[in-house]
Amino acid sequence: MIDLLAPYCCPACGRVIDKEAVICRECLSKLERTEQSFCRGNNTEELFSRFAKFIRGAAFLWVFPHSTELELIHAMKYGPFANPNIAYCLGKELAAEFMQTDFFDGIDYLIPVPLHPRRLRERGFNQSEWLCRGISEITHIPTDTTHLLRVRNNEHQARLAGADRKKNIKGVFAVRFPEDLYKKHILLVDDLITTGATINACMKALHPIRGCRISVLGLGKAN
Repeated sequence: MIDLLAPYCCPACGRVIDKEAVICRECLSKLERTEQSFCRGNNTEELFSRFAKFIRGAAFLWVFPHSTELELIHAMKYGPFANPNIAYCLGKELAAEFMQTDFFDGIDYLIPVPLHPRRLRERGFNQSEWLCRGISEITHIPTDTTHLLRVRNNEHQARLAGADRKKNIKGVFAVRFPEDLYKKHILLVDDLITTGATINACMKALHPIRGCRISVLGLGKAN
């Protein structure tokens, strides 16, 4: 009766779909894909060139300037009906694409870019963690939310210009029990990559760990 009175709709186009589908296949097919799943030495890796000695790969799958992508991101993260299942669904799509390559080979842990505890309470979930859950469903690589911490509740990066983003993110992240990550290959996962400032700050916290290798995977690239 509830499904008849209030059917579940695709968060991007509003079409009535099975609730288990989360996003309709037509909208998923409209997402503008890059070729970075098959391309090493891409321009995403260049964003993290200062850590070139220990980064193993970096990529994102979708470009996010268009209405379908923006609707999905807004529905995933914002508003009273923000839905972490959208991130989970997109994480599975992301993993399925990159599983066609060797991108996940040798990775020990998926580590989502963490939210500060206060922001996590406000939102109710970390969308990057739910992306990791979706990726893990396909790859069977475990998600680790224990070691990388956000220790300062900085201002939202989306509100800032490039230079201010770097200043805003300084000293935000720390690593707990770094010895656990000795000689591990970590995949840092975030939803949107813009200037790379947030991921660079995560890597700055991680790079003193001996033998640690890092790859980066983003859902999309925001302008």
